[in-house]
Amino acid sequence: VAVLAAPAHAQAAAGSVPDLPGVPAQVQGLQGPVVTHPVQEPFDYPAGEVCPFATHADFPVSDLTTQTWTDSAGTPVVAVESGPLIMKVTNLANGKTVTRDISGTGVITYPDPDSFVLSGNDWSAGFHTTDRPVHNQWIVASTFMSVKITTVAGKTSRQLLALRGPYEDICTTLS
Repeated sequence: VAVLAAPAHAQAAAGSVPDLPGVPAQVQGLQGPVVTHPVQEPFDYPAGEVCPFATHADFPVSDLTTQTWTDSAGTPVVAVESGPLIMKVTNLANGKTVTRDISGTGVITYPDPDSFVLSGNDWSAGFHTTDRPVHNQWIVASTFMSVKITTVAGKTSRQLLALRGPYEDICTTLS
């Protein structure tokens, strides 16, 4: 999952939290931001995990910036991720490839120690066979998508919380 490009109104002054949907209203006492530059690594999905066919994704453009605010114990509370991100996905069965600009802005909240919620525009998420209610889709959302990602005992699951506006299922596009 990846996101990008903060609009001018969402830029935060040093030490303040930006005014974006999903950012908690009570931010007094938060520390940060800590700024990092994560790299979106290429990855593969085997046939049947997300799409009916095996896929490979790489990112010819990846220049993300994440700003993270923590509580007094150093636990992440909220983060904003933005920057240019171009995703190229290939259906390994038929060779068909698509390139998508998923440069949007994402707000990440941490509701509990095992989960985070990523919400924003212009980003993508692969929903695996075991995910519910949405599964076996690779959604690229244009307007807004919110997904809760939970990892327990090394097993990660995704739950689609909201999807607004136009979107594309990469599995359908590449079939």
